[in-house]
Amino acid sequence: MREGFNSNRWTRRTAAVGGAALSALVLGQIALTGPVAAVPGLTYKTSTGPSNSAAKSQSAPCPTGTTVIGGGGAITGSGLGQVGMDIMRPLIGGDAYSVTGREDETGVAGNWAVTANAVCAPAPAGLVMVSGSSAPSFGTSNWFEKPCPAGKHAIGVGGAVVGASNSEVVLEDLRINQTSVVVAGAEDGTGFAGSWWLDATAICADPLPGEQRVINDSLYSSATTRSVVATCPSGRVHGVGGEILGGDGQVRLTEMRATTSTTVTVSAVEDEDGFSSNWKVRAYAVCAS
Repeated sequence: MREGFNSNRWTRRTAAVGGAALSALVLGQIALTGPVAAVPGLTYKTSTGPSNSAAKSQSAPCPTGTTVIGGGGAITGSGLGQVGMDIMRPLIGGDAYSVTGREDETGVAGNWAVTANAVCAPAPAGLVMVSGSSAPSFGTSNWFEKPCPAGKHAIGVGGAVVGASNSEVVLEDLRINQTSVVVAGAEDGTGFAGSWWLDATAICADPLPGEQRVINDSLYSSATTRSVVATCPSGRVHGVGGEILGGDGQVRLTEMRATTSTTVTVSAVEDEDGFSSNWKVRAYAVCAS
């Protein structure tokens, strides 16, 4: 079922661009009584596919007895500004996290590979995955928010841009708020004549022990590449999110994943023509201890 949409520039996101860069801001800490312990059996799985110049998907499966509670991925190789991670989400059933990479309409001469990363654990209390889709958009950008059921917190996010046959629409944002996720996309620098929409998946659960949301921003300027790390002040990474601010479809995510048990790295690169305006990337880490 497709839900409401906003075909105008995401004003909340644009307004945030003008502000100063955040520095390891910790949001939404939960105070719980009783013993505090990490979600038992938490593991991080990585799977890298072949290096070539074809559109491809890669999945990182979770061990038997565990399920996906978060995930992300990366693109490595040639032509990174022309290759989009257009689909990043848990598979139906929650046994793996999948990432799909596609080249833009002009293609890339060199080879590139997709890496998928999954955060896996035995299902925490109240775990549920909820999904939705925006209405089709003919605008240059769009965003869609999917809330968790009442009383639950978002601990993981998945998203996709749908409608183009190649990466002419950029998946810019996979944001984890406390009780919802937000997915945003924008047409690339050459635009897209057809309609497109966004899919969003929120991985939700009861509040985790010692739960915190850590947000960190890169510098805000015009640079070919940007990267930033969000670090858990305590506990371990349970959920992963990231976004591009100010990219206007001319910057693509190349990495959004847990790079250690306590860090989330988000990186992006300008397209092949460069981008004269200022932009930055933001990393989200959902931590629990």
